[in-house]
Amino acid sequence: MKKIVFFVVASFMVVASFAQSAEQKISDKVKVMFPGKPEEVKAPNGAIVYTFKKDSSVAYMGMSFDLSAMGLTADMIASAGDALWDQMKGGMTQQMGGAVIAKDEVLTFKGKSSLYLEIDGTESTSAQLKGKKAYGYVFFIGSVLHQVLYYSADKGAKKEDATAFFDSVTISE
Repeated sequence: MKKIVFFVVASFMVVASFAQSAEQKISDKVKVMFPGKPEEVKAPNGAIVYTFKKDSSVAYMGMSFDLSAMGLTADMIASAGDALWDQMKGGMTQQMGGAVIAKDEVLTFKGKSSLYLEIDGTESTSAQLKGKKAYGYVFFIGSVLHQVLYYSADKGAKKEDATAFFDSVTISE
């Protein structure tokens, strides 16, 4: 009898430990499937950030930030072309507390021109990046900046670890 009770309790705990996936709308036009219910934070600058921490070593983030309040229009963003990504990388680097952009390339993600980033946070002082690797995409829809990022403290982490997360991004226009 004890073995049966133990098995039932252990089975329940295993099932309960797997979080239910949660689809999250990160802007009017973008949704992403998180491995569990993300936490929402509205930054003072107007950005809306959704984060799900699987455990202390893995996190998923989706963000939207409407830049029209800063005077940027969709036409201005489109006319900037790839130079916009270079400007953004400079600003991001200043905010990463010593983390290094290990790889970046402009490519198409979900039909949008996007900046793909691989970030090495080994030397970062930023709580979000310290000792972690991050992989993600940055793209615009109109004047709204979007980011989807995957963070891992595993030294062997790679972009493919977040394939399901990145594949879950849906854009409606």
